[in-house]
Amino acid sequence: MIYVGIDVAKQKHQIAILDDRGEIYRDNLVIQNNYLGFQKIHEILSHIQTETAQECQVALEDTGHYSLPLLQFLGKNRYPTYCYNPILIKEFSKVHTLRKTKTDKIDALMIAKKLMVDLEKREKKQNQTSMELKELTRHRRRLGKHQSFLKTQYTRILEKGFPELATYGQVRHSAYMIKILKKYPSPKKIAAAHLKTLSSLLGVNNSQLSASKLQQLANESIGYHSEVAELELIQTIEQLYLYEKQIKKVDKRIQEIMDILDSPIVTIPGISYRLGSIILAEIGDIHNFKTSSQVLAFAGMEPSIYESGEGKGKGKMVKRGSPYLRWAMYHAARLVAIYSPTFKRYYKKKQSEGKHYNVVISHIAKKLIRVIFHLLRKEEPYKEAQQ
Repeated sequence: MIYVGIDVAKQKHQIAILDDRGEIYRDNLVIQNNYLGFQKIHEILSHIQTETAQECQVALEDTGHYSLPLLQFLGKNRYPTYCYNPILIKEFSKVHTLRKTKTDKIDALMIAKKLMVDLEKREKKQNQTSMELKELTRHRRRLGKHQSFLKTQYTRILEKGFPELATYGQVRHSAYMIKILKKYPSPKKIAAAHLKTLSSLLGVNNSQLSASKLQQLANESIGYHSEVAELELIQTIEQLYLYEKQIKKVDKRIQEIMDILDSPIVTIPGISYRLGSIILAEIGDIHNFKTSSQVLAFAGMEPSIYESGEGKGKGKMVKRGSPYLRWAMYHAARLVAIYSPTFKRYYKKKQSEGKHYNVVISHIAKKLIRVIFHLLRKEEPYKEAQQ
């Protein structure tokens, strides 16, 4: 077996190659992150396989988007590929030297050595549908964050320019009020608007705020007025419309993929297609995990363990895994504790033991991971436990 370690970077990749005895075959190979660079490594690995009659296994650190093109290329050319958390490589390198030296060349060599001695390594299996779902769910999360920021900006502008309306809670965020403010972006323009036009824009959903009341608020407003503030409000509203349109489009695509996957995860009460899509996307291929404990560790939800001499104990949650999966699991735990009779009973049991709410939710999240692992492995729908 030939072991290949790749230290991935933005513009170039450092490569180290070890033979089946652990001897360095090549350790000073650099390829560019482009078509010619990828072809170069393919030619080198093909030549080594032909020359040695041995298979090449490739490993690299899981460095987010920088590694995706290379992973896709290696997968297309059928090289067994493995990914390691950078923390694992860092800790592994400490075992081999006390020197505080870090270079791309050393990192690539450490990755190759880790691959050679790792008896429990799991091949990185690329599934196009799962990869698309992961990209979509993360894109959806980013869009949501931008939308939340714009809503904060919108509230800030209102509190400055029309503070009387800002006190009306949900009314200020309603679709009809946003439509009015886009057309009349200041109290002065609302006061000058025709009452029938305002009534028409308000429509039938104006029980909390009538057109005449709105004009009264506008006439008596003490808000700061400027043409720049009007422009900022109009453009903020236009951006809100844009993000709403984009989010709907992404949600539709996520729903289509979830329909294709037809995963049993959405049969769990409380887990919608959107929350289920995040969990599925982050876990990826469930067969990459041998036990539910590995999924738990991947989510960063296992406790740290301290043991020295006769002293033993468990510390806080490590939080070294996927933050997206961990976030989704905690949200799902809150929901299943409400909608699933089995998890509701488990919630009450833990509460009766005097545990804090957050601790109870963490217990539910861990139990939920075990359930999800079983459902995905067996490909069977969720069934409530019998009392």
